[in-house]
Amino acid sequence: MEVSGKLLSSQLLSLLKNGQWKKDDAVKLFEALMKEFNGRNEDFHTWMMKLLHQVEIHKIEAELIFKNDNMIVDNIEAKINKIAQNTEEKSLDEILEEISKQAVIDNQTMAEVTDIVSSVSKCLSDSTAPHLQGIKQDLFKICKAVQKKSKNKITPRVTQMVSWCILVLSKSSRLVQVGTGEGKSCIVAMFAAYQVMKGKTPDIISSSPVLAKRDAEEWSAFYNELNITVDANTNKSKDTELKKCYEHQVVYGTTQDFAGDFLRQRFHRQDVRPKREFQCVIVDEVDSLMLDKGLEVVYLNSNIPLMESLNVILAEIWLIINQLKRLDTGEILGPIQLFSKVLSEIIHENKNIHPHSIVQISVDAAKQLDNASVGQTESFLTMFVRNFPEYLFKIYEEGPDGTLGKLNEINPADTNKKQEISVLLLGNGKCRLVHYEEDSLVKSLGKIIKKSFQSESNREQNESRIPGHQDLINGKMQTWIENALQATKMTLGHEYILHGDGVVPVDFSSTGVVQNNMRWGEGLQQFLEMKHQTKLSNMGLITNFMSNVGLFKKYKNNVYGITGTLGEQTELDMLKKLYDGIDTCKIPSFRRRKLYELEGMVISEEDEWIRTVCNVVKHQVTSTVYRGPRAALVICETINRAERFHRTLAGTISKHKLKLYVNNNMDNSTIIKSTVQAGDVIIATNLAGRGTDLKVCKSVNEAGGLFVVQTFLPLNIRVEQQAFGRTARQGSRGSAQLIMCSSHFSDSVKLVMGLNSSLTSLLSRLSQLTATLMLCGSTDKLFEEALNHYLKNHSSQTHEAMVSALTALLTTKSFPSQSWNLEMAKNARNIMVKSRLSSFLEKDIPKIISKEELFSEYLDVLDNVYEDDVFSDQRDVIVSCLHECWGLWLLMNFSEEKPIETLKDQLKVDLSIAKQKLLSKQSPSSMVYYYIRSGSNLREKGRLVESIEMYTKALEKDASGEIIPLYNRALATIMKKDTGYIAKALADLKKADMAIDSYKSHLAQILTYVISSVQEPKMKSNALLIKQFRVKCIIVDLLKMNIQDAVMKLKRIETRRGEVRLSEKHTIFLAGNFMNWVISRTDMSLAEIIALSLIDDFITRAEIRREDVNLTEKFAQFWAEHFVKRAENREDENLPERVSGRRTSSFLPDDFQAEDPIHSSARVLIELLMEFEHIMSLGLNTIFYLEVALSYNGFFSKLFNLT
Repeated sequence: MEVSGKLLSSQLLSLLKNGQWKKDDAVKLFEALMKEFNGRNEDFHTWMMKLLHQVEIHKIEAELIFKNDNMIVDNIEAKINKIAQNTEEKSLDEILEEISKQAVIDNQTMAEVTDIVSSVSKCLSDSTAPHLQGIKQDLFKICKAVQKKSKNKITPRVTQMVSWCILVLSKSSRLVQVGTGEGKSCIVAMFAAYQVMKGKTPDIISSSPVLAKRDAEEWSAFYNELNITVDANTNKSKDTELKKCYEHQVVYGTTQDFAGDFLRQRFHRQDVRPKREFQCVIVDEVDSLMLDKGLEVVYLNSNIPLMESLNVILAEIWLIINQLKRLDTGEILGPIQLFSKVLSEIIHENKNIHPHSIVQISVDAAKQLDNASVGQTESFLTMFVRNFPEYLFKIYEEGPDGTLGKLNEINPADTNKKQEISVLLLGNGKCRLVHYEEDSLVKSLGKIIKKSFQSESNREQNESRIPGHQDLINGKMQTWIENALQATKMTLGHEYILHGDGVVPVDFSSTGVVQNNMRWGEGLQQFLEMKHQTKLSNMGLITNFMSNVGLFKKYKNNVYGITGTLGEQTELDMLKKLYDGIDTCKIPSFRRRKLYELEGMVISEEDEWIRTVCNVVKHQVTSTVYRGPRAALVICETINRAERFHRTLAGTISKHKLKLYVNNNMDNSTIIKSTVQAGDVIIATNLAGRGTDLKVCKSVNEAGGLFVVQTFLPLNIRVEQQAFGRTARQGSRGSAQLIMCSSHFSDSVKLVMGLNSSLTSLLSRLSQLTATLMLCGSTDKLFEEALNHYLKNHSSQTHEAMVSALTALLTTKSFPSQSWNLEMAKNARNIMVKSRLSSFLEKDIPKIISKEELFSEYLDVLDNVYEDDVFSDQRDVIVSCLHECWGLWLLMNFSEEKPIETLKDQLKVDLSIAKQKLLSKQSPSSMVYYYIRSGSNLREKGRLVESIEMYTKALEKDASGEIIPLYNRALATIMKKDTGYIAKALADLKKADMAIDSYKSHLAQILTYVISSVQEPKMKSNALLIKQFRVKCIIVDLLKMNIQDAVMKLKRIETRRGEVRLSEKHTIFLAGNFMNWVISRTDMSLAEIIALSLIDDFITRAEIRREDVNLTEKFAQFWAEHFVKRAENREDENLPERVSGRRTSSFLPDDFQAEDPIHSSARVLIELLMEFEHIMSLGLNTIFYLEVALSYNGFFSKLFNLT
């Protein structure tokens, strides 16, 4: 009875805290229930809890029960049950009344909406309605098509027709909020059909390619009924497929697809959407794409050879960054260095010291300080400061506990202007510089690393500002170091995961989606790859791009959007400023929403937070005397925390009931497509928020629906609403709760909350005081006693005592002890949202718009190159070089401080100079790849003299990338066959042979840097990075074998005389004679041998043309056809379908495990094919083989001459 009494008082209290009931109404409800129970032959507490539970799960408000405030309602049980069972949809008048209260639509438009919807609604049971005209007739036709051909043969609801009318009647762009589960896809299809009827070709943008494809397929019958063509632009790789797609009237897709296809058409000149204009766009989940992903930029990959050469610099940065030591007291200790070297650098930077003195001091320092003790170093510094009083040295030593102890301060007294240098002396002449902030650390490290890679010769002065290799190093060193530091702070399972062969970002703060097609820039991606020794990618150089903002602005005033969460007024105001003339409107739900939101909690300790969430979840999914078991969805901020909850709950929730939903790369169909059963617990990230529709079984719905608990402070109110939108959909039952850990709040939120610390302290004291009062008064116990007395003795006196005790309990305990902390956290969060939006509007948006304006200028230049016949001779080579020049120019010259017109003028001048240089066969910068490409282009045209000249220029400009120009020059020389050609070709091939050894040493150096930086020894063996570099070595070793074969044959001709017959082949034919090479090797793995044999089979049986550059795709196609033939021979009907459905990189049976040697060979195979593609992009697009036809006359003639 005691437990039941506490549960009863808790349920009554919940009406005040969570159901927005007033205290007097709660007391009145209790009195009415007591009156009705009188004389019943059943347990009072059970009966009472069942009814109060119905009030909760149906979110029954006091106004629905009490019509007259002064009277106790009779037949209260029947009334509650009647309200609970009411599933009627709202009327048109009720819906329009709710919209009118927003004051966002004028009265005339509202009258038109009323007239259109009411007129059409009356006719929907008829087959035709000839009396309807104009918009009414259009809506009628569209509604009838929905009735006939939609997936479930539905009739559009009033709310859907109202939404459609508001969009149609809008004079400019319009965004509408339609609740989750209210049929947004139907509204989108209906509005798109109307746009086609008016002669437009609408683009429909979904939040994912899966949803775009699904909606296009599900609504295709609807569109066909109206003679409207529809397609989706997702998963189409061929130009002809895309072109055909954009000829349809309605096209579904994602921002990535629409922007990418525009870039393919405009930048790469692919014929994919030649005639389609940006007439009208309808955006699903518009808030996410316009706000959260507004700055998301789509770009097509550009293979820039220059970027690979920077990997060794990034590797050295990563090695040095991992030598740093962060102390608990906040100081950062730099890498260990010789103190003599540090002192030498300090002196060289002092312009007041004579160069001769610098040399002498450096010599003296080297003699005295190398291997010196701490005391000897201290004595030298005392002497040094006496001679150079502008320096102040703070000397530290490291204590046994790792803390810094100040040893001495060498401070001259005769000057005020001093350069302060803090240093930790380690003995043996070594030291660490002590930094108190990251800025000084970054500058210090930049000097160390720049010196290692400083060009020995002075950089050639260019007329233009097209940067080269050394410019990149000098200009981006600080950014690279900052990003390396950032990479050390990022956490696996939080900001990113490991997937496939690399590192993939996770949009943890908003959607929870693993962003497979996203990569970080400015070296951050590469540092994370080094951190985990995954496959190392090259830094990208963005040469083409389009932001979401840029894409939407192309549609001008024809942007329409639908979402379940438009957000708060601040976000709406921002959208209105960004997109001129855009209006918003919130559409009411078609039924009363029954979401019951429980009071949120903020818990300080992480372990207590874990226990609290788990206890709440277990309570909800366990049956009680008044309800059956429910199901729960736990939404976590990161994958790591979701996995921790999963492990914790695994001890009490059965395995088949506990499900994990954190990664969109996994097959989650058993979670998101199956009906959620009683007792199920789904642990998820925000991935289960936006767009996830979880269906619950009947018993769960009757018990109260899905219970959602969000375990973190959401990024904004929209993320919170999307999470809670997973339950209580379409008028069903459901409840939700926020339970957060304050230690997880971001530093910015903590800072804002700290500014209000006095209020926090006051609220804490009030909370403590309330708790004390509750403890002293024992209000729970008093109420239980009074209730029991009344149940035993029904009298006016006991009734009054019971009501008085209940009133006291509700008064005392209704103080929102938890909600104050919650509201403070949300307020702090909202302040940060405003700050982000302000920065978004004032800084980020102008920056991306300026960049897109510059890109537009570059596209105009590109148009000129394609149209002007003067560039026709080597247009492809020139365009490729211009792309690189433009990308480098933007990377190094863009500045937010410079006016956009100044930047445009500068770009025009620099590109004009670049074009003139290219026409005169000169590279616009220090990059040599233009010469290699141009040389190959001229060689293919038979212009061998010019070709050799271009390869020679490449070798003069850059000695570090000699292999390909030497090899190609040897090829052109042999083709030319002028006097002494064999000796010249031999000389080049021998140098190329040695250059391969140098390149392999370069790879080994990168590997050494990366492996040395790893702090966990277990990560060193069998790393993907090592496998990747082995493949690189295999490729160049195969090339080396080809070179040595050519050298041997040329020497034979040189000694015996004869004719050279030369044949050119695709680069992949290097692997054709791999067995001859494998026999001489003892370090080849079985996986590598199998992979090479598969390529050998591919070369033998596939038709490989010299222009084939996408080898991975071609191999996958060849392998699929091979499987199809096998299937036909074996009469296996399912095999072709299984093969054709695979990704390009997955052409082996699905049941192979990662440890399987065949599966391992597949990885090596893919890596080999991609590396072949890479070296082709560097300029090795063909290889040559020599056949020797010996001349016996020449041989004997030479023999007699020798005799």
